[in-house]
Amino acid sequence: MEGELGRLYQRWSHVLTQALAHLEAYIDFSEDDDVGEEVLSQVDVTVRALEQEIRGHLRDGRRGELLRGGVRAVIAGPPNVGKSSLLNLL
Repeated sequence: MEGELGRLYQRWSHVLTQALAHLEAYIDFSEDDDVGEEVLSQVDVTVRALEQEIRGHLRDGRRGELLRGGVRAVIAGPPNVGKSSLLNLL
C-alpha cells in the first residue's frame, strides 16, 4: 500500500474519518449549539464527493483493480492469540 495508490487510499481514509468526527460532534453537541446544521450539510457534500471519486476510480479499469479484487494477506502467529477473531472481525 505504498506509492500513489496507498497515498490515495490514505487520503480517502482521512476524509472519511474527518467526516465521521464531524458527524459524531453534531450528534453529541448539536443541542448545545456548539455544532450547527451546516456541519451536516458539509459532511453530506464531502461524502458525496468522495463517493463520486471512488466510483470514478473503480471505473478506471486497471486503477480500480485492487479495490475490486482486494488484497492477499496472511494472518500468522502462535496458537490462541486471536488470529481467527481478527479474521472474523475483518
